[in-house]
Amino acid sequence: MISGYAEKGDMDEALTLFNAMEAAGEKPDLVTVLSLISGCGHTGLLEVGKWIDAYANSNCLKHNIVVCNALIDMYAKCGSINDAWDLFNTMPDGTVVSWTTMIAGCALNGLFEEALNLFYRMIELELKPNHITFLAILQACTHGGFLEKGWKCFNMMTKIYKINPGLDHYSSMVDLLGRKGKLKEALKFIQDMPIKPDTAIWSVLLSACKIHRNIEIGEYAAHHLFEIEPNVSFPYVEMANIYASAGRWDGVARIRTMMKSNRVRKSPGQSLVEVNGKSYAFTVEDRGHFDGEVIYAVLDGLMLQSKEEVSCVIHIEL
Repeated sequence: MISGYAEKGDMDEALTLFNAMEAAGEKPDLVTVLSLISGCGHTGLLEVGKWIDAYANSNCLKHNIVVCNALIDMYAKCGSINDAWDLFNTMPDGTVVSWTTMIAGCALNGLFEEALNLFYRMIELELKPNHITFLAILQACTHGGFLEKGWKCFNMMTKIYKINPGLDHYSSMVDLLGRKGKLKEALKFIQDMPIKPDTAIWSVLLSACKIHRNIEIGEYAAHHLFEIEPNVSFPYVEMANIYASAGRWDGVARIRTMMKSNRVRKSPGQSLVEVNGKSYAFTVEDRGHFDGEVIYAVLDGLMLQSKEEVSCVIHIEL
């Protein structure tokens, strides 16, 4: 039950059950702690995660390598990469999973060079990277814009370690090529794949077309997405933006007509923020929070202050 609530993101209920479990005389074990650590990582509850770290340590569970790996992952996902580094550096016998988790954590937090350095240190120690390690390092190369290094890692995976790429690996390479503006190369890469591309691959290509305002390849990618998932809003919204950026208002109107005929609705964006160990969800145009008036008054004040600072900087430069 604790694991189920944690996976769902309802950490309040998971922690309530955890406390009830201890009150009933049932001692939480390794699986219980791992479930809570995972839930904190998914929801970004750093302070609760630190408390669980201390709990695991005081109950002699932190010596377990699986718990340490889970804590590294949790700290990285919560944005506390220094805590992840500290824990990783104190582990006497890190496994491939430990190194992979740290590489992925660095990539997630924008430390792309550090991720690559870790990867090559891992190889020097003769630890054999697996398909998840290569996915993590490819994502680091993608977000770091390291095209040549990305190709090198992809070829290392296939030719040296004989690992067959999965859809996620192909998607990362398409994303990397697309971000660098090599849309024709990305399309050829997709067409040459030995497996059928999925929605993720066509989606990253379409997103790249939006960035670089390529209507032709964008239409090609969107066409495949319309066929695979005709009721998902993403390709419609992206193509509408591509047309709008090029001043193709006829294209925008056509996309809106398609959305209406297919009854496609765009889901509103949502963000989470943690306050005093509790997470709060904010949805676009939703002002239902009980402190909504105060929150938006502060936001309006911050917006006004930022505009004044920008105006001041412009005045000084002039």
